[in-house]
Amino acid sequence: MTLCRPPPMIFVTKVLRSCLWAILLCVMLAQPVYGGGWSFALQQGRMGIDLPDYENDAWKAVGIRAKVVNSIQASSEQLRVTFKPGSHLAIGRVDGPGVELHNVRVNLGGVGLTVELGGSDPLPERTRIDGQLSVDIGELTHPRLIPQRWRFEGMVHGALAGLELNGRLESGAGLALDLSLRNQFDDEVIANLRLSGAAQAAGNVLSATLNDWPELLSLDSGELVLETSLRIQPGAPLTLDARLEFTEVSGIVDRTAVTGLSGRLLLGLEDGEVSAGLRDFWVKEVDSGIGVGPIRLLADYQAEVASPLAGKLALHQATADFLGGRLRIAPRTVDFSAQPWHLPLEVYDLSLERVLQLYPTEGLSGTGRLTGRLPIRVTQSGVEVERGTLFAEAPGGVLTMPADRLRALLGGSDAMALVVQALQNFHYSVLSSTIHYDEKGKLSLGVKLEGENPDYRGGQPVVLNINLEEDIPALLTSLQLSGRVNEAVTERVRERLKQSGQEAVP
Repeated sequence: MTLCRPPPMIFVTKVLRSCLWAILLCVMLAQPVYGGGWSFALQQGRMGIDLPDYENDAWKAVGIRAKVVNSIQASSEQLRVTFKPGSHLAIGRVDGPGVELHNVRVNLGGVGLTVELGGSDPLPERTRIDGQLSVDIGELTHPRLIPQRWRFEGMVHGALAGLELNGRLESGAGLALDLSLRNQFDDEVIANLRLSGAAQAAGNVLSATLNDWPELLSLDSGELVLETSLRIQPGAPLTLDARLEFTEVSGIVDRTAVTGLSGRLLLGLEDGEVSAGLRDFWVKEVDSGIGVGPIRLLADYQAEVASPLAGKLALHQATADFLGGRLRIAPRTVDFSAQPWHLPLEVYDLSLERVLQLYPTEGLSGTGRLTGRLPIRVTQSGVEVERGTLFAEAPGGVLTMPADRLRALLGGSDAMALVVQALQNFHYSVLSSTIHYDEKGKLSLGVKLEGENPDYRGGQPVVLNINLEEDIPALLTSLQLSGRVNEAVTERVRERLKQSGQEAVP
């Protein structure tokens, strides 16, 4: 929906107010007029009214007809009209910016209108409405919404100059929102929306309501609360404040499992700028085959409404536990309007033992801790790492691997035979590696080792330089197929490999 235009329920409220005013005038004109003090009562009145089309701020309602069954209590001081069951307002179609509403029916049974006939205030301010109201929209269509029925059930009260609605708005798919709406006559409109409940149920109804809901996003557990406040003023753009709160939310995004997401996402729209903020944001684990977490984030984002994806991201905190160590991006500001984006990733105290466990090669093990820096570079082509470094912390550690596995990994040349013998029980004091990762997922490692094998040539010092390459997407696919993420991810990977004609074997 266009940000500067009122949402459909607000326009329907304006139509309702105008139509009630027209109905009231018809009722008043149909009653006898007395001089001085008088009173009048009508227990059952019936009236059918064809009303003219209504237009307001690029919106138009056509085919408006009212059917009224009412009772009237009137005196020289006050007029009270009570709409009985069967009273309704029907609108054939409502057209707005990118929006169409078909077969709108406003049920008025149980609603009352009270007019104070004395006083000097304008009549709309002396006319009040109260009671239970329901609005049924046969079908609402919008490019971002799946066409379906919508229904509002709640209470209406206030003067015709400033109606208030409080109740529940529900889609045909079951998306239920608490709605509070206040509409001042020819003045500002304030609407508050609230969605709360189990994340799994919310994900199901959102996927059946929103066209843009990611096909490969599913929520399994946790709680969600969404609170949104909208403010519309004549001649001014829409103002929005929203808060989305996560509590232990878990689910799957494509082939990645997300566990225990908690925190708050704050959204704002004001003066032509959109803002977002992450507060108390914590994820227990993100697992695409290699688990990362807990992850802790604190960040703010700001951009122009005209180019919402070209703003600036201020990272205040970005840390994660990883393979027994820790990852960190130092506080910085990233300008998304200019590529490439640079995110220097600092690596602390990784467990070499856990790093080696990622490879599907049996018998490979080691001890030691790794520290370094990975200068991440993001472009339109993908993610790259240039001239990254990792090195082992003192005093080093031990690398061991069966000879047959080493021969399969390194080859059978005479030069490699020496390396195979040395690495079967290698006590290293120096382990360092240069790292390059390209946008196609190819990881290149230049590894330097210094140390000795006590069982090889009497512990003679050995210096080794080894170049290794790894296809990271293929490695992740292998880990996902091994069931190390969860069954749902494994099944998605198998299905994707089947569709591409590849063998789904880890």
